[in-house]
Amino acid sequence: MGLFRPAKTVASPSGDYWELYVSKTALPGWRSSDAGDTGIGQAGALPQLALLELPLALVSFLWSGVLVPLVRMIVLLPVAVVRGRRSHAVRIEAITTFPERKALLWTTTDAHAPRVLDEIVAGLAQGKVVQPEGAVYSGTE
Repeated sequence: MGLFRPAKTVASPSGDYWELYVSKTALPGWRSSDAGDTGIGQAGALPQLALLELPLALVSFLWSGVLVPLVRMIVLLPVAVVRGRRSHAVRIEAITTFPERKALLWTTTDAHAPRVLDEIVAGLAQGKVVQPEGAVYSGTE
């Protein structure tokens, strides 16, 4: 089992294909800011000025949509990994991507993780979302 491979896979009776991932680290989310909204093409603006604003809009997008979120992820990722290593909590995520993406999340402890994973797999194989003893179901992400 590799780092980015699912711990288990299962198909439900309805044909949904679930991949179950087990980890101790909750990765930080990618959040872009709305600071890059320059208002190009607003009513009343001259078309010539909109053309001049295009390079500024591109730089603004790269700054607020790519660079700032990337730096945020780079800074928060080591913190998340250290917290996960020191924690006894284990996250079990069941993810299906077709026809639409759906992710289910359970939290348990190191000691209960293998049993809880097996119960979740058995429940998803029957088409049910189960609540194993020793785990907390957090719902969809």
